Amino acid sequence: MSDWTQFKRDPQRSGVRRDLEDPARVAESWTVELDAVAGSPVLGRDAVVVGTERGNLYAFDRETARRRWVFEMGDGIDATPIVTVERVYAATDAGTVRAIDPGTGDPIWRTDLPAPLESALAFADGRLYAGHAAGLSALEGETGERVWTHETDASVVGAPAVAPDRRRVYVGTADERVRCLEDGDGAPEEVWTAPTDGVVAAPPTIADGRVYVADDDGALLALDTETGQPWFSYDIDTAFTTSATVLPEEGTTFVGADDGYLHVTDTRFGRRKVRGWLFSRKGVELDGEVRSSPVVAGDTVCVADATGSVYGVSATDYDLRWHVDVGAPVAGTPAVASNHLYVPAEGRLVRLEWTTDRSR
Repeated sequence: MSDWTQFKRDPQRSGVRRDLEDPARVAESWTVELDAVAGSPVLGRDAVVVGTERGNLYAFDRETARRRWVFEMGDGIDATPIVTVERVYAATDAGTVRAIDPGTGDPIWRTDLPAPLESALAFADGRLYAGHAAGLSALEGETGERVWTHETDASVVGAPAVAPDRRRVYVGTADERVRCLEDGDGAPEEVWTAPTDGVVAAPPTIADGRVYVADDDGALLALDTETGQPWFSYDIDTAFTTSATVLPEEGTTFVGADDGYLHVTDTRFGRRKVRGWLFSRKGVELDGEVRSSPVVAGDTVCVADATGSVYGVSATDYDLRWHVDVGAPVAGTPAVASNHLYVPAEGRLVRLEWTTDRSR
């Protein structure tokens, strides 16, 4: 099975494959045209699955780009699908969740949520978590049965993040809060809530005992996973637009914003880590607004912007290593595989292939 089966790889939203060798020389391998703007792709054993705003869910052969099947969901698919050995899970903006056979594209079950979907699904230990306009619901992955729904005063936004033991689920809500829920067999318990400066812009990230959230008022918060107490706040004058990607072993956090920067901070105090001649810098300046969450392959941070540029940035010294133009704006988050990066662009899906030899 692939190691990138949901948004940013796993339910903790790590977005990291440090086990891979660094991308050194990167080039386009294939491109397929889609019917509309693509969401973030995910990877099965030998297929890449991606949904579009027009409501079609596609499965393509990872090596050849041959289309295996297409499933018509009947409504737009902004939410990133999920792939397991036995099922593909996808959800529409209207709040319909479907389980689909990954080999044939045939439907298995359908469940309607209490309200329109507001974010991507999460999958952990056989259970699906769906954030919607009425709150958060948990579904059994095998049957689609709704286990519980926790109602919130405002819509769940940015998609849930789930702790490794599935004990706790973290969500942002449109009333500018982060909520921690304790999962169980019955109704969940709300353990803590914490205020944010704005609405959470993308899924929280769980790393090293903290949950990281970035909001549209320009605040990046690191909160204690057990108590919700803040470790630090890093503030900018514009909006954050992506999920944070954290490398605890490097003590570094990467997050995109609409000022065209990949912001780089430490994980202890939230201080800038990129040094200039006289002053520290916000991070790495890109060519356009960043809507695609950064992901990591080996020691390289891969990030894309609204101009269609995909960049490889050193995760340790923050130098720009390479740049590829995929020819259309990128808003979804790429999926990482060994020697490949699957990039969702406007109306197309692009596979980039890399070698690890820098000598040529």
